[in-house]
Amino acid sequence: MFDEPNSAFLHGGMSSEALIQKKYFNEGLIYTLQIELTLKCAQGCSYCYAESTPSSPELLDSKEIKRIIDEAAEIKVRCIDWLGGDPLVRSDWYDLLMYAQQKGLINNIWTSGIPLKNKTIAKKAVEVTQNGGFISVHLDSLNPDVYKQIHSFKIEENIDAILQGVENIISFGKDPNEIWNCITLTKPVAVNDVYDTMVWFWNKKKIRTVLTLYNPVASTDSREELVPSNALIQKAYQGRDEIMYGDDLSFSTMDVNKFYCGSMICITNEGDYTPCSVIRTKEFGNHQTISLVELLEENPGDILMKKLRNPDDLPEPCSDCDQNEVCFGCRSSAYYYSGDMFGCDPKCSRCNPS
Repeated sequence: MFDEPNSAFLHGGMSSEALIQKKYFNEGLIYTLQIELTLKCAQGCSYCYAESTPSSPELLDSKEIKRIIDEAAEIKVRCIDWLGGDPLVRSDWYDLLMYAQQKGLINNIWTSGIPLKNKTIAKKAVEVTQNGGFISVHLDSLNPDVYKQIHSFKIEENIDAILQGVENIISFGKDPNEIWNCITLTKPVAVNDVYDTMVWFWNKKKIRTVLTLYNPVASTDSREELVPSNALIQKAYQGRDEIMYGDDLSFSTMDVNKFYCGSMICITNEGDYTPCSVIRTKEFGNHQTISLVELLEENPGDILMKKLRNPDDLPEPCSDCDQNEVCFGCRSSAYYYSGDMFGCDPKCSRCNPS
């Protein structure tokens, strides 16, 4: 499956085509298109950047989503990351993903994992992610006492459902190398048991962890009690590397490399274009007024972050970092903490060890 030793798919690329993804990055093309199918979700994460609830809206209709898929195929996008909310709670999710698969696109599913408890849904999810696609579930902690600090309801029920969902997709043939557990690194998790959760998934299931950093997306409520210190962030990411990656190159606030971030855009549930699903902004335009084809041609606001292609053009101290051939820091952290999407990532321990 993997096209180079120590493939970026295993650490940082989120793709089974590491070299092709890097080529897209170098040529300023879109390798991965993220689409928010719905904002509905049953997990109740208190830190959710999309403020998802079980009754949240679905604002992109099926006709528009298929038009987006057609445009993506036209410009030779390789993958679609299906986001939410939880994309698997949308009634027509399977039809839309089958449509994308038939167009030659690779489907990646980012789900809470709760819907996968249903074996029919689990089997369909495996079917539509064949040929290199992955399924990511989202379980911050196996400990109900920790989990309930950052989730609203159905604590033990949700944990059990996610674990059963993982068992289901494995039983239907999904390779653990194509399954991730996503942990959002909040302070309650970082202080308590993030290491134990990562160890459990790796040792018991051979499933790697996507360790994403909590960012205070809502400016009116920064939730400081959820923000881990840089020391806790560094400890958690070092623990991740010890468990799963050994001596492979690492990034201190990222679980994706710059080739992923720099060849990816997101279309939110409202149709807005953004360089990252966590960067909630309307400054790059909307699919209703500019097609995906036109977006690629015009690159408004440098949505593909082309100015960061050359390591020498990175902000200090990134320009001198020994990892800058593969990393340019978390753009959402730079956006929310420094106000500059192209600035230094202040949560990176190499930039700010305090």
